[in-house]
Order: sequence, then C-alpha cells, then structure tokens
Amino acid sequence: MPKKKKLRINRLLMMLLPMFLLGSVLFTLYEQQKEMAELKKQEAFYIDKIKNTEKEIQSIIHKIENAHNDEYIEKIAREQLKMIGEDEIIFIDIENAGN
Repeated sequence: MPKKKKLRINRLLMMLLPMFLLGSVLFTLYEQQKEMAELKKQEAFYIDKIKNTEKEIQSIIHKIENAHNDEYIEKIAREQLKMIGEDEIIFIDIENAGN
C-alpha cells in the first residue's frame, strides 16, 4: 500500500510540476510585457522632450545670431521695453486700457 501512495504522489508531482513551470513562465512573460509597455511610454516621453529642447536651442541660437541686428534690437526695445522712435506718438485706447 505505501508503494501505491508514493506512486500517486510522484504522478501528482509529475503533473503539477510542468503546470507550475508553465504558469511561472506565463506570469513572467506577462510582467515583462507590462514593463516593456511602460518603458516604451517613457522612451516616447523623453524623445518628445529632446525634440522640444532641440527646438528651444535652435530658437536661442537664432536669437543670439540676430542679437547685433538693428531690426532685432528695435523689435525687442519696442516689445519688451515699450520704447518708441523719435518721431512716433503713442495713442492709448481708454476703453481697452484696463484689459
């Protein structure tokens, strides 16, 4: 009788072990797929961030190249410093002055 019991246990182990291994492999593959998806999202985010930074760098380079250009200096003086030319007059629209 004990031999039959051992034989049943061995058969049960022989059936359960491959099922456990298969389940373990499938779980690992599932977890790796989730991690790969997350890493691809991060990659896309950083690639977008790099592209935006490159555009910003190009804009700054363009501004530096034009820094000595009289037209660019005048544009900056008008927009940021609110300066006007010698023969210009400023008109203020009272209705929209508060907006």
